[in-house]
Amino acid sequence: MRKKLLCFLLAVLTALSLAGCAGPAGYSDHLQDYVFTVRYHDGFNVLQLTDIHWNANTSTVRSTAYLDKLFKECSDHIVKTQGEGAKIDLVEITGDMFMLANVYHLNTFIEYFEKKAGEYGFLYAPIWGNHDRHSLYNPNHLAEKFKNAPHCLYCEQNDDLYGRSNYVINLTEDGTKNTPAVWMIANLDSGASFSETELSVFRDYDYIRPDQTDWYIKEQELAGNVPAIAYYHIPQDECEKAWKAVTEDGADLKNKFFKLEGFADNGNEKYASDFIDKAKDHGLKAAFMGHAHNVDWTVEYEGVVLGFGVKTGAELYYAHIDVNSDDKYMKAGLESVGINENFDLIGASLVTITGRYGSFDLEHLYYNERENGDFAAWVKW
Repeated sequence: MRKKLLCFLLAVLTALSLAGCAGPAGYSDHLQDYVFTVRYHDGFNVLQLTDIHWNANTSTVRSTAYLDKLFKECSDHIVKTQGEGAKIDLVEITGDMFMLANVYHLNTFIEYFEKKAGEYGFLYAPIWGNHDRHSLYNPNHLAEKFKNAPHCLYCEQNDDLYGRSNYVINLTEDGTKNTPAVWMIANLDSGASFSETELSVFRDYDYIRPDQTDWYIKEQELAGNVPAIAYYHIPQDECEKAWKAVTEDGADLKNKFFKLEGFADNGNEKYASDFIDKAKDHGLKAAFMGHAHNVDWTVEYEGVVLGFGVKTGAELYYAHIDVNSDDKYMKAGLESVGINENFDLIGASLVTITGRYGSFDLEHLYYNERENGDFAAWVKW
């Protein structure tokens, strides 16, 4: 009896030991687990907010008052240009939501977006940026808050895929996985400052890794190779290549809006990425990012529209656009948008998916609070 009991206990311990040694799952083995579905319709509106940067010094009263006005302006514009019943369908928050923020700001941020989602009828999809990892909270706590928020589309898998916010939103015929996808929206974590603890101040940049590119391609094949838009935080090499092609090589590429600072470490071999280069052959129609506060430049490069979202809100720095400036890049930006008064480069970006075969519209909103009446200018790509 004692021998049988000993054997049983040894078997249990062995099983527990093997379970504890089991590594993360291979991403290729559970592609469906990364997929959310939302019902497709022509005129599907995706609002991009980026680099909101709530931090320990942020006044949530002032910041939410600004966002209230921004959401109303966007909603009113959509109804005015697309008709009654049109609305914001999805909000993509492309990183740097926070920077050395505390738990109060984290909770208030998610509570605010839940409230707005209920008010305007949208879902929202957050993506990690580099500063979201510079925290006075544990990053895992933020991930759990996103997972449990009713209107939030977000997942993290216990897998071997690099990064945190890698997931796709398939726009399907009936909003479920039972009908074919019409479009795919891919969210990717472009990395930086990987931390799992509070009080992280280490700062580094990063890139979309080869395994993430492979994951995107596999998700595209699973979806049926439909047209796709990618959202992430840190721009990849192709933005720098496109800028050099336009400014140094004289390439005649369609480009618009403002480019007034660099693309962080793009062009640095350490941060080289193959994402755009490979994804363009697998349904990618556009990629939109954030990170560079003084940039909302958009260009069509090798068949893909590469665009920066307009920095959202006045936290940290942003560009002040001066119509009398002698800076050639500011003058070029002003010429492209046709605005003839000074304004600040803050606001939002709106993508409207107009058809099933890869067509979409893009508009940039510059929204400035002013004592004599707020400034709002919509510029179409």
